[in-house]
Amino acid sequence: MTRPSLSPSDAVAINAVLAAVRQAADVVCDRWSLALILAAFLGETRFGGFMTRTGMANRLVTARLRSLEAEGLLVRLPYSRRPLRHEYRLTNMGEAFFEVVAQMARWRRIWRPAEEDPIAVLVAACAEGPIDGPLICGACGAAVTARDIELRLNRAQLQTMPAKQTAHRRSTQAGAPSPGAQDLLGPCLDVFGDKWGIEIIICAFMRLRRFGDFRAQTGIAASILTDRLARLTEAGVLERVDGGYRLTPCGVDVYGVLIAIQDWADTWLAVRYRSPVRLIHRACGQVFHLPPARPNRA
Repeated sequence: MTRPSLSPSDAVAINAVLAAVRQAADVVCDRWSLALILAAFLGETRFGGFMTRTGMANRLVTARLRSLEAEGLLVRLPYSRRPLRHEYRLTNMGEAFFEVVAQMARWRRIWRPAEEDPIAVLVAACAEGPIDGPLICGACGAAVTARDIELRLNRAQLQTMPAKQTAHRRSTQAGAPSPGAQDLLGPCLDVFGDKWGIEIIICAFMRLRRFGDFRAQTGIAASILTDRLARLTEAGVLERVDGGYRLTPCGVDVYGVLIAIQDWADTWLAVRYRSPVRLIHRACGQVFHLPPARPNRA
């Protein structure tokens, strides 16, 4: 974003933005949870189908399905009484996550065009227009980029910022990625299926550049931060410049996914601290939202 009204030196405001991001990231920015959600959009409902589609281990599928059920994205329903067996269906909250999936598929289609995947095919079949086009302002219908968005800070809302989280956060990069999960959205799982990576990208949008600044704002351990910066650089989201890091064009285009996650969280998370930063489309002066996308599945 070019010349946002939020300065990189405004540490309190950036912390507030990150606090809002973490609430959504703790629910969905986990590579295994994302893999299961994507499988559900492809029609999987039963435990064995989730294992086959994602390549995840039994206990991992069990843990993440329980978590997604507890968060409200999936509901467990009996499909057999003798013996008693259950299947998992997307709730309205889960169905609404298609907005995020559509933006992930768009990002992959533009920046990894040689890599086809079933989710991109699903999204393309449901979309009214091409999914590799520009971001569109839901208010005026104009094409936009992150540079067309102005940040407006509501400082009064900073007073309601929750205390910094200290709860354990799952490791989302441990071990090699399973082939099944990689077949779904490939690089998207590496970029969006990691809470720490999401926070680093947000900081980069706030024009933070140096290792020490990233660490100070996020509280990420030095070893983990080094690893995530390397991963994001390898993925083409960040690049090294003058001893620091900045977003590449590929990284700037992650914006659509971040906006979709924020909109979804604001709508569906029951207890939600909203970001004190409003996103304004300069051309029309309206709060920037993406136009709705909905799956069209039987």
